[in-house]
Amino acid sequence: QSENSTRQHIKKIIAAKSTTSHEIREYKLMSFSSRRRNYLLTPHRRDGLIEWMKSMLMHSFVLDALETTGSDTFSHFEMLIDEHIEMQNVAENSNTENPSRLKQLVPTVGTFHTRLPLRKAFEAYNSKYCIAKRKHVCISFNEIRHILNLAQIMALRNGSSSSWSKDDVSESMEEMSALERWQKSPSPSMLRSNFSSDEDGTMKSGPDLPPPLTLEESAIPVETNGVEKDESKTLSYHPPYTGPFRGAKMITFDGDQTLYSDGANFESNPQLALYLYLLLRNGVTVAVVTAAGYEYDTEKYELRLSGLLAYFKEKKLPQRDCERFYLFGGECNYLLCLGSDYRLHPVREFGPGGWLNSTKYISETPANWDETAVKDLLDIAEDIFQSSIKEQNLRARFIRKKRAVGLIPKPHEQIPREALDETVLRVQAALDAHGKKTPGLTLPFCAFNGGRDAWVDVGNKRVGVQILQSYLGHPVKETLHIGDQFLNTGNDFAARDVCPCIWITSPDETTYILKSILRLAGVPLNDSDASSDSSDLTPEPSVGVNGSKPKALDFAEMNRRTKAAQLMDVYTGEMISSPQVK
Repeated sequence: QSENSTRQHIKKIIAAKSTTSHEIREYKLMSFSSRRRNYLLTPHRRDGLIEWMKSMLMHSFVLDALETTGSDTFSHFEMLIDEHIEMQNVAENSNTENPSRLKQLVPTVGTFHTRLPLRKAFEAYNSKYCIAKRKHVCISFNEIRHILNLAQIMALRNGSSSSWSKDDVSESMEEMSALERWQKSPSPSMLRSNFSSDEDGTMKSGPDLPPPLTLEESAIPVETNGVEKDESKTLSYHPPYTGPFRGAKMITFDGDQTLYSDGANFESNPQLALYLYLLLRNGVTVAVVTAAGYEYDTEKYELRLSGLLAYFKEKKLPQRDCERFYLFGGECNYLLCLGSDYRLHPVREFGPGGWLNSTKYISETPANWDETAVKDLLDIAEDIFQSSIKEQNLRARFIRKKRAVGLIPKPHEQIPREALDETVLRVQAALDAHGKKTPGLTLPFCAFNGGRDAWVDVGNKRVGVQILQSYLGHPVKETLHIGDQFLNTGNDFAARDVCPCIWITSPDETTYILKSILRLAGVPLNDSDASSDSSDLTPEPSVGVNGSKPKALDFAEMNRRTKAAQLMDVYTGEMISSPQVK
């Protein structure tokens, strides 16, 4: 009702000849902001579990008791999740469904693959941000999301065991020390970014950079305990980290808005590239599971990851570590691996060691798809897209690939987010109805809102992650997926079924999450980022043991050369000439 009245008021304003273009623009912006706030209340844009947790915490906030009852409330959440996991296991073993209390309270709650130490996570987060001391602003959706993310990282650090090692004093002290370093580290808002969140978001970035981190294996300084010694002995250096990695053994990532901005390429994010490098150096398998599908045209994928691959090459990432980097294009259709030449190469599909052969026992793998069923699915999606363009009067066009159909904006146009969601929900309903009519030919699919476009892919990230787990030998409880689209119109949503997940909203949050993972896993980072004095975060050149400065990548020059060369249409994969600079 408020939105309708605003629209009518705008029409009257525009009709008045005395109204300036500036005033019209202000009213349009007001309408957009109002619509955006109200839009967050729609059911398909909400997460049932987080909304329920927020409502439970609201009572303590209203009574001004969150500081004393917050920890106990999160302990209650933790207990309900433990009970839910037990009921999951019983249902799997006995083929009977007996809903847990959590399932009855939150009917949309999904599968949990590990326990979540929510009380510890809340206490660490509250110690850093003091959210329980607020009197006027209650705990937000994003803050609960951050606490769940931290709890998941802590759970993976403790391994897949169903019980915590509370009796191990040294283990507990090590975890407390890691959490203390996390609490003192700069928050995501201090990371360099152009990202700005919605009204309920917490990401507000500035121009500051975090303290420098070095890749010199023995160039991590550690101050001595205040004992005055010769200047040459004041700093000691960690040897290369050789201990066990305390965390997930395989981490999969979404592409757009997770590793790089939506519709952009990974070009100039040296800090995120550093953390990905450190994961590979510590034996972690890293895989990009993206909806971008250019079949096996490797150069197009390489362009999307140009800065990251250049970083690996500059740092001379060893061959054994290169071979732990994978990319799954088209959700689960095209598997590539990084070679010692720092180029992506297709992984053999058939024959000895072929990934399709090796995973054929998985019912939903592409090796078991019927091509007639693939065509029928894409035909239905194409029909829905065409009708949406006509009925919603969208300034858009559709494109069809081998195993995907996309609804993309025309040049210099935008498609409203509401229209994209409407189209996605229409496709989901149509394909679900088609699946019921032809159960024998049902295929996994993913219909999702990509932010600026809408897509239907044959296959989804559940299948992609599951294939990687099977092919590379990583159990569910040692896998982690990081993405930005976990609502039911997003393409990361399906990954929840097969592994623990981290929900981020930008490459900045991904960077911060990886920093937290590395810290809690025991990988040494530069101690200066835990300094209590964070007023000056201007990076200084890192210095090695021999006093030499490690060579830095000139990302500005790389960007200039990239823009001077050909550009690629991220939708179609077609190369287009860049406009002449005047």
